[in-house]
Amino acid sequence: MRRVEELLPGVTTVTPHARYYSLHAFVATALSSHGDLDPVDTLRRCEVVFGAISILHARRFPEQHRGMSQAHGHDIISASMRDGELNVAALAASGSYAQATRGFLGPYLASERLLGLVTAGGELMSPGPKSDERGLKLAFDGLLDLAKMDSIPCNILEGYSSLCLCGQHAIERTWLRSVMFPTQFLGDVGTRSRRTQTALMLCRLIEMYEPDNLSIELSRKLIADSRTYADGQLRELEILPAWRGVVLRRWYTWAWRDLWRWLVNTQMTGAVPIAQLQSALSEQLPDKKLSSFREELPDGVEAGRLVDAEYDPEICLMETGSQNLAWLMIGAGRVGQLSEHVAPYFESTKRERGNYELTPSWLRDFLSQRNDQSVRDVAFELTGVLLARSQRVAMSKSSFTNGRWRVPTRLTVRDGYAFRESNEGGGPVSLRWDQLTQVMSGLGMVRRVPGDTSGAAERWTLTRNGRDQ
Repeated sequence: MRRVEELLPGVTTVTPHARYYSLHAFVATALSSHGDLDPVDTLRRCEVVFGAISILHARRFPEQHRGMSQAHGHDIISASMRDGELNVAALAASGSYAQATRGFLGPYLASERLLGLVTAGGELMSPGPKSDERGLKLAFDGLLDLAKMDSIPCNILEGYSSLCLCGQHAIERTWLRSVMFPTQFLGDVGTRSRRTQTALMLCRLIEMYEPDNLSIELSRKLIADSRTYADGQLRELEILPAWRGVVLRRWYTWAWRDLWRWLVNTQMTGAVPIAQLQSALSEQLPDKKLSSFREELPDGVEAGRLVDAEYDPEICLMETGSQNLAWLMIGAGRVGQLSEHVAPYFESTKRERGNYELTPSWLRDFLSQRNDQSVRDVAFELTGVLLARSQRVAMSKSSFTNGRWRVPTRLTVRDGYAFRESNEGGGPVSLRWDQLTQVMSGLGMVRRVPGDTSGAAERWTLTRNGRDQ
C-alpha cells in the first residue's frame, strides 16, 4: 500500500532495528576516516560482530530483547558460535552470513539516505548530512577493532553489551531519536512531519491502551473507540484521519487476499473444474437476494461515525468464504460516506484509475447492479472475476527465462480446469506499525513488558522517553 509509505517514510517492513541505522552510519564514518579499509569487507565484518554480540546478549538478558526481532543473519551467526568462537573472516566471506554483497545494508539503505544518515553510490558509502561522527565513534567504540579480527572468543564479545542491537546501553539514542523524529522541521518538512506524527500517534495509543497485538488492536481503537476522537493529544495530529483511511483500506484488501487464499488453498485438490471452484463460495451463502443479504450486514458508518463492523460477532461466526465476502461488502459500503480527510486514504479514484477492478467503488457498483439477483449467483460471478484477474496479472509478469516461457502463478487455468501450483499467502498488508514500534523500542521510547499471574498477556508500554518525545 503506497499510502503507508507516504505516511511513514523511512521505516519499512524490513527495517525493525534502530541500531542498524546507526551501525551503518558508523561504518560510513569509519570508511571516511580510514581510507585503507575495504568498504564491503568492513561493512560485512561489522555486521557479523554486531549480530554476534546481539545474539549473545539476548541469550543472557532475554527480557531486554522482549518484543524485538532477532539480529539479521541470526541463524547462521548463532550456529557458528556453538564452539564458543566467532569466526569473523569465514562468516563475513561472500555468501556466508548474508547472500547480498553489502550484507543487510540493502533493506535499510533507502531509509538511511532519506534520514540523511548516509550517502551511497555503488559500493561506496559516506556519512550523510545528519551523521554525528564523534557521537557514533563513541557509541560503537571497539567495534572496528573487533571487526578486524579473524576470530574472537565469545566470552570476549559478551563484554561488549554497549554494542547490542537492543539499545539498552546505546549512547547515541538521543541523537538518533532527534534524527528520526525531529520536532523542529527544516528541509523536507512534509516527510519528517509525517514520520514524527505517526510516531507520536503510536506513542499516545500505546500509552492509552497498552496493546499486546499492536496493529490489530490499535487499528480497531483508531476506527471505533470514541476516546481516540476525543483525546486532546491525538486530535492535534493532522495525520490521524489519513491513518484511519489506510486502516479501512487494509481491512478491505485483507478480505480480498484471504478470500483468494481460501479459494486456492482449501478448495483445490488436484484438477478442479472451474465451475466447481466458482461454486465454493456460493455454497456457503444463503438462498436469498443480494439486497437482503446486504441489508442484514452491519454498517461500516453509522450517522457519520466509523464502526469496526468487520468485527461484529455475527460476522465472526460466519464461515471463512462468506465472512470475507461480508468484509468486502462492508468496506464497499463506506464509499461516499467518509470525511474529506479520510476518504482519499481509503480510495483514490484518480490514483487507481488504471487499476479500478476490485477497488471499493468498483465493488459497490458491481453489487448495486446485481441487487435483485441471488447472492449465490453474484458470488459465483465474482469468483469468476477473481480467476480471470489472477491469470491476467500472472501473464503480465511472465518472462522468457533460460529458454522457457515462465508464468509466475500459484494457480494455472487450462481447458476448463484449475490447478494449484503452490499455496497463497493471504493476510493483511503491513501498516509498518510493528516495525516502527520495534524501532522506538530500540530508541527507548516504548518497551514490551511481561504478563502477570492474573493471566494478562505481554503488552507494549510507553516509557518516559516516549512521553517526552
